[in-house]
Formats: sequence, structure tokens, C-alpha cells
Amino acid sequence: MYTVKRVWVDETEEIQAGSIDVLAEMEDGSLWMARFVTIPYLLEQMDYSREVSEILPDTPDVRYTTVETAHVIVDQLDRNIIEDVIDNLLALDVFESMFAPVPEEELRQLVALSGKAAG
Repeated sequence: MYTVKRVWVDETEEIQAGSIDVLAEMEDGSLWMARFVTIPYLLEQMDYSREVSEILPDTPDVRYTTVETAHVIVDQLDRNIIEDVIDNLLALDVFESMFAPVPEEELRQLVALSGKAAG
């Protein structure tokens, strides 16, 4: 079982759009990432798909969306809610199905970038 050491929420303009990346650092030093989205964000993605269908020939005018990677769907993108969801995923033993481990090379790049920013 993992224990969360720190959570980073990408608080860019994407948070207004209803979609953000969340990083969770565990006590063992491993780093995990997941995409958190809201229902209005998913509905907007469905509208975009319909708009594309209207333009392309031989595509029915259908409102849909696809999700290629695991997404955590929440009512709102709030740090407290996100941290509570992470706690729940850990308690239910499904954390690893929703969060992906950050590859070692990517982790080194993040550490290098954070070192440059701090210096």
C-alpha cells in the first residue's frame, strides 16, 4: 500500500477548462500521474466530436467522446477534492488502475527542471 507524500496540481488555465494533470509523490519516492476532468469538460469534448462529424464527409452527426487513458471524473477541480479522491483510490486499492507511474527518465527530467527553477 502506498502512502502519499505530496500532491501537485497543474494549476494552469486548463483548470478553467475542466481538465488537469495531477502528480502524486509517494513516500517511497515513486511519482504517479493521472488526468482529472469534470463532466462539463467531457460534454464539451462530445460537442467537438459532433462539430467534426458535421464537417467530414461520410461521418454521421453524432455527439460522443473517447478517452484513451484513464481519467478521474470529479464534480470540480479543487485541491481538497483531488486529495480526497486519491485517498479513496488508495483505500479501495484501485490507485494503480487510475494513476500511471511516471517513467524513470521523465522523473529525472522533472527533477532537473525543478532544480534549475530553484537555483
